[in-house]
Amino acid sequence: MIKRFSVVAAAVVMVVAPLAGVANAAGLPCGGGYSCDNQDPGPVSWDKVDTDDSAKDGGCGSVELRSGKKDGKWYAWARVFVKSGCQGYEGWIDRKGPDGSIEHVLGYFTATDRWGSNFGNMYYWPDGTQVRAGFKHPGEDWSESGVTKWH
Repeated sequence: MIKRFSVVAAAVVMVVAPLAGVANAAGLPCGGGYSCDNQDPGPVSWDKVDTDDSAKDGGCGSVELRSGKKDGKWYAWARVFVKSGCQGYEGWIDRKGPDGSIEHVLGYFTATDRWGSNFGNMYYWPDGTQVRAGFKHPGEDWSESGVTKWH
């Protein structure tokens, strides 16, 4: 009886163990593409992640254009870093369509922690479109914003 139980238990472990790894590998919290706009990129188990570009603000902070690939599609988001003794920032993504139209301030967020960082939500980055990340101090004019290059 013990031998039979051990064989059955081993078989169950062989079937269930691979499924446990699948449950921990978080997929997209949406259907893919534009339906993923404004979703949190944090819990996704990305196939590939890149830091595409960055822009700095006089030693007080910086913004990174981040991207991730999942299921063959790219998504972009901004990450802002704030140095000690500096005031916070607002961060976002801009997306430019093939026709030149710009969707401005997508995934707006604030980063106020000193010596900290924060990131905004992700936006679909299909072929033919460009994205950039931007940031500025709250209350500053938009002309004072720092942005990465278009990618």
